[in-house]
Amino acid sequence: MDGGIEALRSQLREAVEECSARGLVFSTKWAAEQLCNLPPPGTAAADSLEIDTEEGGMQVGAIKSTPTLKHRLRGAGRAPQTNDATESDTALDDKHRAWQQLDADERDRVALGKSLFDVREFERAAFMLTGCHGPRAVFLRLYSLYLNSERRASEAGESKISNSSAVAEISAELLALDAAGDLDGFGVYLLALALKASGRRDEARDACVRAVQAFECNWSAWELLAGLAGTQAATVCPTLGWVRHAFLAQALVATEAASVEFDNHMAALERLVGRSGFVMGLRAQRHYHMREFEEAGSEFAALQAMDPFRLELSDVHSNILYVTEDRGRLAALAQRCAAVDRFRPETCCVIGNYYSLRREHDKAAGYFRRAAQLDSACLAAWVLLGHELIELKNTAGAADAYRRATDIDARDYRAWYGLGKTYEMLNMPHYALRYYGRASALRPHDSRMWCALADCYDRAAQPDSAIACYRRALHASPESAAHAAARLARLYAAAGDRPRAAHCYRLLLAHAAADAADDVAAACLFLASFELDRDNPRAARQYLSQVADAAPHRAEEASAMLRALASSSN
Repeated sequence: MDGGIEALRSQLREAVEECSARGLVFSTKWAAEQLCNLPPPGTAAADSLEIDTEEGGMQVGAIKSTPTLKHRLRGAGRAPQTNDATESDTALDDKHRAWQQLDADERDRVALGKSLFDVREFERAAFMLTGCHGPRAVFLRLYSLYLNSERRASEAGESKISNSSAVAEISAELLALDAAGDLDGFGVYLLALALKASGRRDEARDACVRAVQAFECNWSAWELLAGLAGTQAATVCPTLGWVRHAFLAQALVATEAASVEFDNHMAALERLVGRSGFVMGLRAQRHYHMREFEEAGSEFAALQAMDPFRLELSDVHSNILYVTEDRGRLAALAQRCAAVDRFRPETCCVIGNYYSLRREHDKAAGYFRRAAQLDSACLAAWVLLGHELIELKNTAGAADAYRRATDIDARDYRAWYGLGKTYEMLNMPHYALRYYGRASALRPHDSRMWCALADCYDRAAQPDSAIACYRRALHASPESAAHAAARLARLYAAAGDRPRAAHCYRLLLAHAAADAADDVAAACLFLASFELDRDNPRAARQYLSQVADAAPHRAEEASAMLRALASSSN
């Protein structure tokens, strides 16, 4: 044990200081939130916390001493190479002292550059830091140039900055510093950002791994790694340290088949930082993705009670209220968010969902566009904008919005599903099949994905593939079971397989909703005919008697069959 809860407290305090000094505001906020949720020093909870013990089969991970510049150099993976461990440590000490001296010598220039950075004068900040060589100054200068490139691209209406000459220059300078061993963990994180912007995703992912190994509490680096790793998050995740539990829990939050793994990582997190806002948000998102809307709503209510001015994840909360059609609570949430900050992307998404529920799709699309303008990396804004443009029959705009969403996070099934729906509307089934396939791969236990894929195969005259997908839908979640059973029965009947068709129609009657009257009537008529062929008139009468209640417009057809049945029995 290297220091228990106090080592964790020191690690988070340094993270707040170091991230704040570099303008990494989201990492700063994340670390400060976890820090303030630790047990107070000297309490029984703090004294009893054993961070490196086994918990629920998970190694929580020892908290090492405060990660100094020396540790960040070692972790970045470009430490001076020597033939002896002692010589290597000496070289690291020398580098550490040199960096400390440079930061001390340049602290006034860094303070000026940081003040300009804070007021978003990025080019001026970079200019003022020209000629500085300390790790903080180099990071601030190049990060200012990177953010300025993003801003220029956004002003020009471009979705990417990969063609920016500034990004190419940033990448080249960082790669040269990395090769010389002159980047700490924060510099390697910035290198990963630049490599991703240049389209070099594999190199960016490797750099991200080095960055989080070098400085564990840079949450921005973990989030970047999540986007680069996709579904391979568990494979690329470093095996040491406690923040990996937060990373893996977030990576698994939408994965249906990973309940045990998610709960284990959450238990490890709660053991360390309790029910912080971040942890509660993960719980709420898990319930949302599992379509447990009541439990998710309870978590969001608790989160709001704990932090009434918090806007993070408000868009997810509004999605739940939208799906459950709770217009009153959605209106109240929209008013609360607008009162806190009308110009946050989350607020715009909440208001957009409110107008969408009222079927005012033009207004809703306007708010989602505003959210995307406020934060071009806001995944929810692009996905929801795509949904609204589908409602407005603007398929070209919808496809563009969904593609922007997949660029931000290729793990989001909603964007792939939306692209499939868009191309299905355009009568381009082969493209739709590709995108529905991506969605079903991400949500293999969601019957809606399999039904969409099967419907597309059906329209493309591929009945065997359609049958296989409908069968998967029947064994997945229950939301679309009735739809899958009805379509599967029709396909079996068309193929002449009446026993299987009858089995599927019985499943339909077991799962049918009130709005499926036509399907219920068709099922009853088919089953009546099937039972008559089996010389079972009593069962046939029972099925025919249900037709008039389910679909009055088909009652005459059922009556004719009943009359024929009566005359034959006479």
